[in-house]
Amino acid sequence: MNNTSDIIIGTAGHIDHGKTTLVRALTGVDCDRLDEEKQRGITIVLGFAPLDLPSGRRVGVIDVPGHERFVRTMVSGAGGVDVGLLVVAADEGVMPQTREHLDILTLLEVPELLVALNRIDAVDEELAELAELDVRDLLEGSPWEDALVLPVSGLTGEGVPELRAALDEAADRVPARSLSDVFRMPVDRAFSIRGFGTVVTGTTRDGELSSGSTVEVLPGRERVKVRGIQVHGSAADAVGSGQRVALNLQGVSSDSVPVGAWLATPNALACSDQVDVQVTLLASAPRPLPNNSRARLLCGTAEVLATVRLMADDGGPAPEALEPGETSFAQLALVEPLSAVAGDRFVLRSESPLITLGGGTIIDPEPPLLKRRSRPAAAKLHRALVDAEADDASRIRALLQRHTGDALDLPALQRRLPMGTRSIRDVADAIPEAAALRTEPRSWTWGGETARWVESSTSFVGRHHEEHPLLDGPLLSELRQALVPVPESRLFEALLPLLSADAGLDRRGPRIALAGHEAAPDEAGARALDALVRRLAEGGVHPPPLSEAMAGLELPPDALAWLVDTGELLRVTEDFLVARAPFAELVAKIAAHIEAHGPMGPVDFKELSGLTRRFAMPFLEFLDRQQVTVRKGNGRTLHDRASEWLSPGVG
Repeated sequence: MNNTSDIIIGTAGHIDHGKTTLVRALTGVDCDRLDEEKQRGITIVLGFAPLDLPSGRRVGVIDVPGHERFVRTMVSGAGGVDVGLLVVAADEGVMPQTREHLDILTLLEVPELLVALNRIDAVDEELAELAELDVRDLLEGSPWEDALVLPVSGLTGEGVPELRAALDEAADRVPARSLSDVFRMPVDRAFSIRGFGTVVTGTTRDGELSSGSTVEVLPGRERVKVRGIQVHGSAADAVGSGQRVALNLQGVSSDSVPVGAWLATPNALACSDQVDVQVTLLASAPRPLPNNSRARLLCGTAEVLATVRLMADDGGPAPEALEPGETSFAQLALVEPLSAVAGDRFVLRSESPLITLGGGTIIDPEPPLLKRRSRPAAAKLHRALVDAEADDASRIRALLQRHTGDALDLPALQRRLPMGTRSIRDVADAIPEAAALRTEPRSWTWGGETARWVESSTSFVGRHHEEHPLLDGPLLSELRQALVPVPESRLFEALLPLLSADAGLDRRGPRIALAGHEAAPDEAGARALDALVRRLAEGGVHPPPLSEAMAGLELPPDALAWLVDTGELLRVTEDFLVARAPFAELVAKIAAHIEAHGPMGPVDFKELSGLTRRFAMPFLEFLDRQQVTVRKGNGRTLHDRASEWLSPGVG
């Protein structure tokens, strides 16, 4: 038997079929709170009530609106439901929203379903039998073909005790929720109460939360403190999964926690403007869903416009359209970020008119951008992620292959795996193809890509030596951009020790070279380089223009880069290079001035250097970058490392 507080029962059904009246008969609570709801006689927002069942278990009941205009509200209430209560009026039978709501419960994979054939007091026995046959026809082909259909009257109370007992039995059949260290809850209401501040309500999906804890609001990742918790209107110190709760949040306005947002353990959930999914189009869908078409994604309590980019299950080209009744992998490109977890269910509706088209499962809530040529490979990897028999190792292996070029740390893997996945670190370490990187925090990447990167790096550096013999090698940034796929910066830094050990590459400052490579000019080149340095040095910190200094010299390729790398020249700006000796002399003058007069201002520097303002300001900024000076107010003092330029022999 499940815990007495982790079951949610949710109503469903057509407008004006008596859902709210039946909930009142079951619980004694009128879920229509708004004046507009009472005046119009219809439910507009979600209603909530506690229900005490015969076994002594107390469960939560969510009453949803039945009007076609409020399907989003219905979905946001049904998303956390364990037992669906489909209400059908015996005097009207199955109606359009009866069918749509049943489709939505199917798409959301609600575990249990009962049908309440309501208003039995308004029909004779023959009409009641016809209404039940109508319901049986509706249920045929659904996951609940054998669901109980119970005649009741929310008005007179007839059949309500039997319905309450049936709900108790259904709640007992609901599978136990998987344990998770991550708390998360979608927000379905947010408002302010004078003297208390912001209050949000929702159905907790995973984990536990204690009063005083800090949670993250997604999207946006603003962190807020939970000042108080209520469960079924009573104060509580903590709350677990599968409960209807109200949270009093500190230091945030209700506008910052809108319907559709999530509250979660900080840094535990993905939040992305694209999600990879497996989507099924309803067999009753009115038309195919074309590739790259727009639709409305309903997930949690959020509704986001999405472009549906289909992938072929067999690894071939993307289908032109998804036909009614068919299933496909897809990436949904979203107009705004969505927070989700692998395994979350969603509903897809047309942009206009508003019709439920289908739905499915979130596979990767934080995927890389899907490119046309990568769709077949992505679909192949997704099969491992949706395979019910797949273990954690195969899922992690598929994620690493999907995210080549990325370093996935423990939180990143957790965000992409179903809730409750344990021992990820141990599983990842045991996968032969998973390369554990000494990053901070520790990360994993796809090892097969690492081997190709090592081979590509050797080839690229070797070609660079042939084309640029005067340089130590390519810049590290150049090598990183030459690798396919381009590794992220943190991953590239972790790769450098592998390049040294496995490819014989040496890191030389900002460059990288084959071990043993010596960058040096020949005799003629050396004479030309010496001549260039002398010409620039003769001008002190007022060197002649580069074109003039280089005139008539047969300089080897990359001459300036080599002189800068060796320290013979210092590059103040792209075309303003100064020889080392006059630069060191200027540093000595600056040090003497600061020691005698205190911080050096721009005017002081112009007098010391003789430079015009056009050159003085870039030179001052260069002195800061070289850690000769450091800004202090409107002036500059000596940096701690300035002494390196003042040592005997420098220059």
